[in-house]
Amino acid sequence: MRRTLILVRREIWEHPSLWAAPLAVMVLMLFAAIFGRTALPSGRLTMPPQMAQALFALGVLAFGVTQYVTMSAVLWFYATDCLYSERRDRSILFWKSMPVSDAQTVLCKALIALVVAPIGVYLLTLITSVLGFGIWALREWSGSIPPLYWDTRTWLRIEGFSLVSLIVATLWYAPLTAYLMLVSAWARRNVQLWVILPPLIALLVERIAFGTHYLTTVLLYRLGSGWQASLLVSTERLFTGPGFTLGGPGAAPAAPFEGLGAARAFANVDLWIGLAVAAVFLFAAIRIRRYRDDT
Repeated sequence: MRRTLILVRREIWEHPSLWAAPLAVMVLMLFAAIFGRTALPSGRLTMPPQMAQALFALGVLAFGVTQYVTMSAVLWFYATDCLYSERRDRSILFWKSMPVSDAQTVLCKALIALVVAPIGVYLLTLITSVLGFGIWALREWSGSIPPLYWDTRTWLRIEGFSLVSLIVATLWYAPLTAYLMLVSAWARRNVQLWVILPPLIALLVERIAFGTHYLTTVLLYRLGSGWQASLLVSTERLFTGPGFTLGGPGAAPAAPFEGLGAARAFANVDLWIGLAVAAVFLFAAIRIRRYRDDT
């Protein structure tokens, strides 16, 4: 555990974008909350409670979506650079002299991309949403914006939905992360080119030689939002269904994960096939790092 913590700290030191980019987005969003001219419409005016609650949910989601898009871009460049940069600057020679195996090093980098960074960004979205609505509450008290709608149960529900979605999405895209790390361990230069070139050539060869598009279908399914189809049972039940808490008399509280098919998502065989492929890619990255140091 001590070695793992040291390796995690090493990755954070060597790749400051892992924490600097989410913090920068957080600051920008809070500045927008402070100086922005618009806010969520109020549910206490003439708007139906159900619509006000849905808009509040969208407002909470907006804080998270921006962070998750930023995280996706940062992790793409991290995964393609984490094993290449240490060979480029020859720091791999120093780390290989330490009592740390190649497996520990590669798996720690995968841990950063698949666990540490997503959890850190998720916690940051919690803080950002609370601070953002707190700033809007102060502006409401000062009279600079209309009254706001706040529903703690809905906030907890949306954050629970975001957490489950983040876990499923991270596992779903694990093969992509492992593939980027494999290319990072193998390529001697132009890593981004080697990431894109082999799949593109494979797609062209299949299309020209066989006239089929099976690889295209598989890649679009894996790189797209295929995980959402198995996770979301009903968008209406998730946001505006009869179980939603409307804040009015007699309103029934929604179950924490009503509308989510988490069990169905984890039972999806494609998810586990992808994890098996990710394990193969990581094993190959470990073997390549063991014998390639560009010396």
